[in-house]
Amino acid sequence: MLKLENITKKYENRIVVDDLSIEVLAGEILAIVGESGSGKTTFLNIISGNIMPDAGKLWLDEEAIDLFFNRLIRDFPNIKLVPQDYRLKPEHKIWENIDLALTEYTHEYRKKRVSELLELCGITAIKDKKPREVSGGEKQRTAIARAIAEEPKALLLDEPFSNLDSINRSHLRSKIVEIIKKESIACVLVTHDLLDAFLVADKIAIMRQGKILKIDTPEKIFQEKEDEYIKHFVKSAIEPIKMFEERYYSSSAS
Repeated sequence: MLKLENITKKYENRIVVDDLSIEVLAGEILAIVGESGSGKTTFLNIISGNIMPDAGKLWLDEEAIDLFFNRLIRDFPNIKLVPQDYRLKPEHKIWENIDLALTEYTHEYRKKRVSELLELCGITAIKDKKPREVSGGEKQRTAIARAIAEEPKALLLDEPFSNLDSINRSHLRSKIVEIIKKESIACVLVTHDLLDAFLVADKIAIMRQGKILKIDTPEKIFQEKEDEYIKHFVKSAIEPIKMFEERYYSSSAS
């Protein structure tokens, strides 16, 4: 379980992350959704250890993690972040990029684990290609495979669906759910697209101006009646679907 309480971060006089608390169970996906500048990526980088907060606490499986210790390597060992740019080694093959995360293990274990991850992430067929030779979705799945190679307790995904075409986007959504359930990892992903969150998340947190307005199941977020901002956010996510239905189904019916 990943748990954070009262996380706060200021830049000069502006509060970017304002007293945020979340809890994510093993095998669960929490999607943090918000507009650009809402503070969601800063929050994700605090969870990973890349940014030090001004206040707050973090626990991983009930073990307290020191957020304020000056570490040479910022990332927490049991919390892995997959950034938007993937950070794959361009001259290494797909399987080699995954294997690089396992250099401290025996050759036999590395070979077995890489094979497992290639299959789990659906990239066995491209294992001998280099990153420039594969699609954006395949790069993203390679980056996820590398991140979970050492079986971390938490996985953080920064805008995993950005810049993907619809086919890769759909495939990656289903793969993320499969990977998180199979590996029993607590997952936090941030996205600006509420529709993506509806399709993958067990819980959704709506963020605005550094605050979490509401955390609940996709169904409860979809049915929100009181908060006008959340209602508008939901409407903007499903409006294209309604427009499509009105345009094509109404015309075919007539």
